[in-house]
Amino acid sequence: MKIMKQAIAIAALLLVGITTSNAQLRFGIKAGLNLANINFEGDYDEIDTKTIPSFHAGPVIEFGITENIGIGSGLIVSGKGFKVEEEILGEKLKSTSNPIYLQVPVTLNYSNSGFFAAIGPYVGFGLFGNTKSEGFGDDETDSIEFGNTENDDYGPLDFGASIEAGYGFGALRITASYGLGLANVIPKDVTDLIDEKATHNVIGVSAAYLFGK
Repeated sequence: MKIMKQAIAIAALLLVGITTSNAQLRFGIKAGLNLANINFEGDYDEIDTKTIPSFHAGPVIEFGITENIGIGSGLIVSGKGFKVEEEILGEKLKSTSNPIYLQVPVTLNYSNSGFFAAIGPYVGFGLFGNTKSEGFGDDETDSIEFGNTENDDYGPLDFGASIEAGYGFGALRITASYGLGLANVIPKDVTDLIDEKATHNVIGVSAAYLFGK
């Protein structure tokens, strides 16, 4: 929680600092579709995971350095996760895990004649989520726990790098993105016992409405 508060404070300070030059400031709301999956490496790398739909939404800010180059950030609520489907004794089993993170990106932006591109790192903080299991006539939903113990489902932090590109139509911008997770989101106490790594991967399609110049 301390790291999460620090990241939010940094984003807030960035917003306060750049408002002193509001001629180059843009701010707005971004939302869209996530297509999320997870990549296992190690003991569980043979698990056949499938992509699930989720969402992202939140405020964004952009500060222009030059006419075409700028820096962007925001506070984005972003859904991630994966799905596993198996058949055991003729019975189809399905499990879907959908963790929700508060994601803080910092991007280097380029724009020219409507074209827009951005690249940079992000850090995400686990908020909430659920895991749904179906099979043998039973449906069960459990809340996701974030932490570093064997009883937790995911580690508390996610980080990685993202790339985004699209086109702006006045105040409206449509983009596609890819977020490559670099953090091992398996709780630390679990990785001390098994040789396993899991990283989030997300394809996104977004619409952003921006104010300012």
